Amino acid sequence: MQEKEIVGLFIDGFTFKKVNEYYRFHHCRKSSIDFRGFKNWVSHMVQSKLKLKNIFLECHYYHPYECPSKNTRFQHLGTQRLESKLVEAGIQVHYNQVSPHIHFERKNTTIIRPNLSLIDDALMFSIYKKINAVVLVSTQGQFSNLLTQLKNLNIPTISLGWDFEYPSSGYTAKWHTDLQIKEKSVHYVPMEKVMENTMDNIDGVIINRMFLKNKKLSINL
Repeated sequence: MQEKEIVGLFIDGFTFKKVNEYYRFHHCRKSSIDFRGFKNWVSHMVQSKLKLKNIFLECHYYHPYECPSKNTRFQHLGTQRLESKLVEAGIQVHYNQVSPHIHFERKNTTIIRPNLSLIDDALMFSIYKKINAVVLVSTQGQFSNLLTQLKNLNIPTISLGWDFEYPSSGYTAKWHTDLQIKEKSVHYVPMEKVMENTMDNIDGVIINRMFLKNKKLSINL
């Protein structure tokens, strides 16, 4: 029996939250992202990009918020529902160990930052040879040095990022992937282009199944 190739899927929740909001409220799809469908697409993409056949995804989601039980400011039903959906999809949730910054000069605005424990975990899995490749889901430059470190460990990397804009209240909201993420990845995938595919073929079906609106679509893959 062929030994499984273990691929680490590390999701920056700071990025994923913004991306999910974009497709739910501002994109013509008007749908949240389905985690099971997303994992399925990643699995097919990895097999294609890295020429791997028998893979297992080791999946981790790094939430930008602290654990709700630790900080009542973020103890709300939405966070608990998200954790439940992630666990159902076989994705382990890691809450932020760093408290969010309260910006008093901006009327106590809470500034949420990426959960950087993703970096230590990805390196640990790689150093101890628990994974054979890494898929990084992030647009944030804070993770660019991780890609260099993984390259030095001979770990192939695929980065999934997004570039999009949409009209907001009196201005144009812009979200772009940091250039260092694009340049330091062995493979960079512009997800805003991938997720536009609505063609009636196998690739289109796999992509459509990344969205909850299309979760009833089925095909033998």
